[in-house]
Amino acid sequence: MGKFQAKLFTLLLFVPIVLGIFGSCDKTPPKTGTLMDFVPQNTSMVFKISDFENLQADIENNSLLSKFEKTTPYLFFSENKILLKNLHPTSQSLFCINTINDSVSAYTFISKQTKNLFLPDSLKNKTIETLKLDDQSFQRITIDKQIAYSAIIDSVFVVSSSQQILLDILKGKTERGDTFKKVFNLPSSNEFTALIRGNKVAINDSTKVAFTSWSALDVAITPESFTATGITLATDSIPQLLNVFENQIPQQNDVSALVPTDALGAVSFTFNDAEKFQKNLRVFRGEKEAVQTTGIFGSVSEAGSIQFNNETAIFIKSIDAALTNDALARFVSAKSEFREIEISTFSEPELFQKTFSPFINSKKANYVFQVENFFVFTETEITAQQIISDFQINNTLKNTSYFKNTATDLSTASSLLIFKLQGDFSESISGFFNAKSGDAIKNISFEEFPLAALQFSFDRNFAHVTLSCKEAGGSSKSVSGTVSEKFNLKLDNAVLGNPQIFDNQNNGSNVVVQDVANKLYFISESGKILWTKNLGAPILGTIESVNISGNRHLAFATKDAFYLFDRNGKEAKGFPIKFKDNVTQPLSVFDYDNNFNYRFVIVQGKDVLMYDKTGKTVKGFGFNKAKSNIVQSPVHIRMGNKDYIVIAEESGKLNILSRVGKSRISVSKNFNFSEIPIAEEDNTFVVITKENTKERISQEGKISSQKLDVGSNYWFAINGNVKVTLDDNLLRINGKLTELPLGLYSKPYIFSINRNNYITITETQEKKVYVFDKNGDLLNGFPIYGTSAAGLGEGNGKNAKNIVVKGDVDRVILYSSN
Repeated sequence: MGKFQAKLFTLLLFVPIVLGIFGSCDKTPPKTGTLMDFVPQNTSMVFKISDFENLQADIENNSLLSKFEKTTPYLFFSENKILLKNLHPTSQSLFCINTINDSVSAYTFISKQTKNLFLPDSLKNKTIETLKLDDQSFQRITIDKQIAYSAIIDSVFVVSSSQQILLDILKGKTERGDTFKKVFNLPSSNEFTALIRGNKVAINDSTKVAFTSWSALDVAITPESFTATGITLATDSIPQLLNVFENQIPQQNDVSALVPTDALGAVSFTFNDAEKFQKNLRVFRGEKEAVQTTGIFGSVSEAGSIQFNNETAIFIKSIDAALTNDALARFVSAKSEFREIEISTFSEPELFQKTFSPFINSKKANYVFQVENFFVFTETEITAQQIISDFQINNTLKNTSYFKNTATDLSTASSLLIFKLQGDFSESISGFFNAKSGDAIKNISFEEFPLAALQFSFDRNFAHVTLSCKEAGGSSKSVSGTVSEKFNLKLDNAVLGNPQIFDNQNNGSNVVVQDVANKLYFISESGKILWTKNLGAPILGTIESVNISGNRHLAFATKDAFYLFDRNGKEAKGFPIKFKDNVTQPLSVFDYDNNFNYRFVIVQGKDVLMYDKTGKTVKGFGFNKAKSNIVQSPVHIRMGNKDYIVIAEESGKLNILSRVGKSRISVSKNFNFSEIPIAEEDNTFVVITKENTKERISQEGKISSQKLDVGSNYWFAINGNVKVTLDDNLLRINGKLTELPLGLYSKPYIFSINRNNYITITETQEKKVYVFDKNGDLLNGFPIYGTSAAGLGEGNGKNAKNIVVKGDVDRVILYSSN
């Protein structure tokens, strides 16, 4: 019970700590004849407790409150534990805290007198004395040198650690303010309600301002969470910040979509009438002259700040970005571009502090950029780049599982929303304890509580309040899908084509990419350029990864050569093979029996050249020349125990050959071949023509045609048991339809990683990269930023994947996802 009492006191302090609310005084007379009659004057907190035993169990099992065992409040209660553990209320009781000075607090317990409420006869080492002072009679109880004072008044039992407080109660000096009575008498079915005198709220780490008068919160405690909901009241007699939201309709809070997951906190406030809101703030600050904002905030509905370790960023969210841009134009000068987003200097760095103080106190809004409807102002260009990067890869609070868990407690729209992240409570909490407790608090780790949220929604002359602090659990501190940026590398020149992942088996994966100067880069997972090669011409198609003598090699062709490099950039013996005539199709690689006995196929117009892994011409392949130009890279297809080599000609002829190049199936029909490679589906050869006709050829040469009801941007891909089609913005994966946002999409690609299949597709206008699994489900954390088709490969760790894309025109980005 003593341990419980210590946790109870911690709880009593924890509620106002997270709210940042306490202190104030309200004085008025009469009497109601209820427990409320005996609440001490100037009390800081009153707790209405319906079931003392249930509350005890809840608090002892709460992992957050259990962290405070070494703080002074525990010592305070342990000194009185014998008395407190012998209180057995059977009906509602009140527990009140009065702050005597910075290091001393006093408690008062109030309950209806019942037969077994307090049984001192069972106590050892006790002394009970009846005293009379100022014509008031009361008892002094001494147990093991610890003293408390009690009295029974009108069938109400009162015990306090302070003699003066008990005497004041006996003389009728109790809490009788009208606002207090309002919150005390609010109906509640909750077993535990906290009434908190609220004079100040911590808007940020450096600012605590007069906010409200009293709050009434229904507190819910589970082993993994601490939540509270209720209302808070302000008065008009003194300036209180809550009143600046008068006549403002709470708007939607979207800041969670902007806050990086490594931020320490964020503040969001909303308004529907910027002019009235600014006027209310000036009245609160006692100012007469208006700050000239040239209409910047006329189309803004949400504003606030994001706190980092050494910097504060400011944001505004516009309902009409064009209007806000126009209003900002005279204050900005373009400075640089990062990931196709312009970062400009801002000439009025103190504007937000002058306009929105005390909500915003930063005077260093030096840079500005826009992402969607957010305009973000930062102290440094580096912070601007980091926020842009995190936003584009969805590495933001909104995408975390712990935010989604907390969001179930919050309203989508509110007047004021305060986030504390990274379990960064210690500095804020330590100030509410005396000096002895400070170090104990600072040494407490709150990492398993990555988010605390406090929300106020103004409604007439009061506000709804929600507080939520939940334990995250094992792996939920990372971004949903755990997408993270591994590197963002600037090349010497603009990127050419699509970057690729090159898997090195046990050596991890690398990135291979070519620039417009035809330089080939081989890059480590950490972004280090391991080697480069000047090729003299663009690579045709994709680079193939092949296993030569147990080591991975890069195989590809340019218009005049066939290259084979090992992972150290060394050319394989016999390579490169140079050609006088132009190579006209990307390299084809066949591995008939999956035994690394490769056949490499080069196409030069009508001619077909086949090489082995030593660079020698394969003898005995009978198909050396087509009758017309070959329009696709030759394809190897295996059906049952038969191998087929398929070659499509410009004339429309389809050659289906055996391994040795002899005709294996005679095809009687000519086709108008599109760019979609010929594939195998249900033991038939599939040709998608330029007219969007699907032609099926059986192994007996029978042909069936199906006119596809699709648009011009159609693509068909199949790999084993995974089939993907794209019709404009309609993506189907194994029959499951996903209607993507309207846009311009790259062709979908299928990748096989650790026996799992994934599909990538990029919207090139909005620069969003999507990754789906074979069931057609979008992976958590996607879409992410990218301007090209994405390459996938194995990452470090179980189920880890690396994703490579082009970023800005000369940049390559590698992401990691679990």
